[in-house]
Amino acid sequence: MTTTPQFPPFGLQRRHLLGGALAAGVVQLAPWSWAATPAADAGSFMALSRYLTERDDLSARLGARMQAALQALDARFTEQTQALWQWIDASQVPLGQLNARLKAEQPALAGIPGQVMQVWYLGIAGSGGQARVVAYEFALNAQTVADKLKPPTYAYGVYGSWTSNPTTFNLQRLPVQG
Repeated sequence: MTTTPQFPPFGLQRRHLLGGALAAGVVQLAPWSWAATPAADAGSFMALSRYLTERDDLSARLGARMQAALQALDARFTEQTQALWQWIDASQVPLGQLNARLKAEQPALAGIPGQVMQVWYLGIAGSGGQARVVAYEFALNAQTVADKLKPPTYAYGVYGSWTSNPTTFNLQRLPVQG
């Protein structure tokens, strides 16, 4: 005679299950919604970014993530970005003269353009142990050459080579030239 195992009652009710599922859903969605929230004064950062990159098609959502990453590395970043953009806008500084004029007139802000260009073109905020990857395939260095090149991967072959079966190949003996 076989007995059916008896499980101790633990009081799981439908409302507990639904509440847990709702909580898990909120936890999964919360970080994305926070990341999508524009950082304080994204207008100055995006205006400066468009000026430096000479591109009007920059993603505001990606820009907000980039600004947040740079702000996390330097608490004064947004304030410095605002000051730099106000100075550029008021002085009508041509892009070709920016570095020379910054060094002469606003040396405290001279590093900001390099940080902004690095995060847009490389997708990396900061350097060394502080470096944070913010964008990869959407960084401007990959977009600039996207018509001919694709971002590098860990596959040791041509782009897309992992789509074919690696165990089938066609070896041919080449004649020895002497």
